[in-house]
Amino acid sequence: MELVSTCFASGGYCEHELSIFEPVADVADVYFSKQPNDIRQLRHIFHRDEQLYVIYMGRDPRAVITSKHRENPGQYFCNYRVWHECDQAAQRYETHPRFLRLRYEDLVSDADAVQRQIVQRFGFLRQLHPFSEFHLHSQPSAASQRAMNGLREVNRESLDKWRQHLPRVAQQLRDHPGLAADLQRLGYEPDRQWTAVLEGVEPVLYPCRYPERKPRLKDWERDLRVYLKSRRYLRRRCP
Repeated sequence: MELVSTCFASGGYCEHELSIFEPVADVADVYFSKQPNDIRQLRHIFHRDEQLYVIYMGRDPRAVITSKHRENPGQYFCNYRVWHECDQAAQRYETHPRFLRLRYEDLVSDADAVQRQIVQRFGFLRQLHPFSEFHLHSQPSAASQRAMNGLREVNRESLDKWRQHLPRVAQQLRDHPGLAADLQRLGYEPDRQWTAVLEGVEPVLYPCRYPERKPRLKDWERDLRVYLKSRRYLRRRCP
């Protein structure tokens, strides 16, 4: 979000995170917003709003399930179930010209090459700076600075941090064996040989922000709210 809002011209952008369903002041140009869970809530609006463009930043699920936030270091932020639901939702739009799936690993390895991918797909965007220099121009909000652990140059430092959380990875793989197949499908691993790092590692169930089991009643209530929010969104955006 900071890369895009800093390095492309726009008429505005959210300070940190803002749901697609929150109204914003009318702008005559591009407006950037970000809310990761929105990917699971677009089904009623994406195909009807021809001015809505989505960049989906995917990431190695092992990194996602072992991520922690400074505000709550005692629990993991996400689990495989939620990662998988987001990935499944993204697959609905993969072939659509207004949707672009990118990989976090590619971004931190060659940020400018990924920026070229964005420009190639969304030609209306006007580049101001290369992604590799965003840290020289960005002025992130306090909330964004906390989420990024401070403003810094794009780097690869976090790619293998999941290896420091092997009991967590072992538990998630044990309870969600589809994790291994997803790693191969998305090109993160050529086979299952990577699981050798888990030999002798005891799986441990740690506290997590999201429950392991799908909360059926809460999901039904959420789906209803999403439907109602979608109707309001479409009345504003597509009268």
